[in-house]
Amino acid sequence: MIEVPRSLSDISAGWLAQELAMSIDAIDVHQIAAGEGFMGQLARVHLTSSDSTAPATVIVKLPTADPGGQFIGEMMRLWEREHRFYLDVAPLMQIRIPRAFVNIAEPPCLVLEDLAPAVVGDHVAGATLAQAEQAIDAIARHHATWFEHPLLETFTWMPGLDDPSILTLGATFEVGWPLFLERFGDELPDRCLRWCERFVGDIPEWIAGHFDEPITLTHGDYRLDNLFFSDDGSVAMIDWQLAMRAPGQADFVYFCANNLTVEMRRAHEDDLLERYVAGLHAGGVPIDAVTVDSVRQGYLEGLVFYAVSFGASLLTIDPANERGTALFEALVRRTFAAVDDLDAGRSLGFDDDG
Repeated sequence: MIEVPRSLSDISAGWLAQELAMSIDAIDVHQIAAGEGFMGQLARVHLTSSDSTAPATVIVKLPTADPGGQFIGEMMRLWEREHRFYLDVAPLMQIRIPRAFVNIAEPPCLVLEDLAPAVVGDHVAGATLAQAEQAIDAIARHHATWFEHPLLETFTWMPGLDDPSILTLGATFEVGWPLFLERFGDELPDRCLRWCERFVGDIPEWIAGHFDEPITLTHGDYRLDNLFFSDDGSVAMIDWQLAMRAPGQADFVYFCANNLTVEMRRAHEDDLLERYVAGLHAGGVPIDAVTVDSVRQGYLEGLVFYAVSFGASLLTIDPANERGTALFEALVRRTFAAVDDLDAGRSLGFDDDG
């Protein structure tokens, strides 16, 4: 029995042949997504095989080797969540996701279908308007499918809004915020920084105020680097480590706030918000259950929440390379620009002094 690899260099033809139960003569391993997938090591593996059923390529996904990422990943149970997602949820999904050929819990390892030739989005560059509309349509359909679905309560491994990793964000904030201020404090609007410092202590009460809202299956990291666009207009989603039972607007906020350039967001965020709500209603969500006004309020409040989250944890993770650093910069600058543009702190009752 060949041991499960813990690094990309451990992947071997013998191990893949063992797990895929097919003859594999040789492999060629290429690391991918460095500076994109911060909680994992990913490789595209080309297979040479006499077996006609063997795929030409597969994607191997292992946990990150970065100590900071490992700490956060263990705290948030990221690898357990994705393992259980592929066991319990993937067979029921109505949107396109990669098939899992191998799904090992310990040590965590996934061997996934390669979605090429579909093209992955580029978070740093930002979405085109067509990509943004396709992404919003896809997530609206997905949220509508799982809206108040009775099976959600059976996924006891999947966090809800009462997850400790959210409710104890304040402790993480105490560690990460000084690093964040050292890096970004002189470049971001003062009132936005004060709103973060004011809001972090209120987060448990704020979260509790949403406990009775309708929930769906949220992606949790709905960004361009996790979306594959096909020529037929369809969108496939990868990376389900942060799947949650939560109000769907969380995915909308995350996508709209930091996957669009500031100029694109300013020009189109209202239209995209209305498009998202219309997509929910078209998918069967009752008109009075989710409204434009309720999602807009959630968007404003959620912007401040994500600003706090980035301040708490982003700089404890190794960005891996220049591309990863550019992605961190985009996450921070676009989100804080949205907080400032939309006076988001005022949605929580704060004034400019916090």
